[in-house]
Order: sequence, then structure tokens, then C-alpha cells
Amino acid sequence: MKQLNINIAEYAVVADFDGTITLEDSNDLLCLICGNGENVQIEADFCAGIISGTESMHRHYQAMRLGFGEYYEFLDSHIQIDPGFDAFLQQLRMCDIPFFIVSGGYRQGIQRVLGEERMRGVQLFANDLLEERGYLLPSGATKEVVCTEPIGPCGNCKKLCIETIRAKTNKKILFIGDGWTDRCAAKEADLLFAKEGCALVEYCETHNLPYVSYGGFADVARYLGL
Repeated sequence: MKQLNINIAEYAVVADFDGTITLEDSNDLLCLICGNGENVQIEADFCAGIISGTESMHRHYQAMRLGFGEYYEFLDSHIQIDPGFDAFLQQLRMCDIPFFIVSGGYRQGIQRVLGEERMRGVQLFANDLLEERGYLLPSGATKEVVCTEPIGPCGNCKKLCIETIRAKTNKKILFIGDGWTDRCAAKEADLLFAKEGCALVEYCETHNLPYVSYGGFADVARYLGL
């Protein structure tokens, strides 16, 4: 694995959460384990392009009728973090490299999975979950954004997030992702890591978008010489 010839100090590092920092997409797995036949149909409608990502997740949560207690119990039991992530995050802190998480998932879930120590100094862009009459419903972070992407909007516009981070840090953007919702961030990044075998690689290949393939955060660290 050849180390990239870059100055990491020139970059802000931005990562997706589900399927990137975690080993599996927590929302997909939640619907699989806690869902029902209605959730199967919702997912089919989303994959067929009948409904957007935002609408599909709203319907998924309506169908599952979960409270925060059940949601957190699911996360604690089923969601694991990439084994190389902690060392990667520590190296970024030692090098004083700003780190952001940009997710189409939910703030409460991300904070639950990562915990207080991992979240220290990490700036998070994500959607929210609101509890209404005892049940959770998604609330989009960027409702006002008009999206023209085929499967959008995602609730939290990653293109807008990247633009905000670039302006805030005045640095180049290194983005690490895996899935379809990362496509907009990928187009904005100066250096892109796409997880091997996942949808983002397919998107990059189809659209001739340059990327570095990785298997986990240990690979990203080696590429960067961290």
C-alpha cells in the first residue's frame, strides 16, 4: 500500500458515519431487525425511485413505532465501529487535523454509538430524531435545500455540509465514505476515499471520479502516513 504524497495539514477530514465509521448501516439494519412487511415495501419503493430518501426514512420510522429506549437498545446490541477508527481519530488529534462527521443518519444515534470521548472535538452534521407521542420520527437538518439528485433529498445535504466546512476551515477536503448518499460530498472533495465493494466505488467508476479505494480506517491511516 503506497503512501500518498500529500500534506495532511492542508486538509480537513470529513467522514460519513453509517457503513463508514460503523461496519454496517445502522438504519438499514434497524429496518431489517425491527421492521415489518410495511418496511419491506417502503424500501422497495425507495429502490425503485418512487419515493425519496427522506420520505422513505420518515415512513420507515412511522411503521416501526420505536421509542428512544428501543432505538438505543438496538444500537448497543448490533452496531460496531470500524476497528481502525479509534487509532485514526487519535492520530488526527495528535496532528491537530480538524475532523467532521457528515451523515444522512441521526445525531442521537451517532452520539450514542460513538460516546462522549470519541465525540470530543468532533463536529457533527446530521439529521435528528424527535419523539412524538412516544415514537421516533426523523427531522431533516436542511429541509430548505432543493435537491435534484435521483434519490434525494437526504435530509442532511452533504454538498452543503462540505461547502460549509470548506468555508469554515479554509482547508482542502478529504472525504471518506461508502454509499449512495455520499455521492454529492464525493463530487465536492479534493481527495476521496471510497470503501471497496460499496456503492460509492460504483458511482465513482461510472462518473470517472478519482478516488482511493480502502477497506477500513487502518488502510486510510496507512495511505496518509498517520
